[in-house]
Amino acid sequence: MPRRITDSCIACGSCAAVCPVDCISEGDIYVINENVCTDCGACQQECPVDAIIEA
Repeated sequence: MPRRITDSCIACGSCAAVCPVDCISEGDIYVINENVCTDCGACQQECPVDAIIEA
């Protein structure tokens, strides 16, 4: 199941930096393209505010 970024995202970019398939777009809060996400969990482990959850 792909991951999703919640409203608690602080847009630090740490998740996008570790994504092996570049499926995370920046913005006020970052967004994961669920069609590209491989559910590796790297972004969730990297997030300093636990803003990434399983979709």
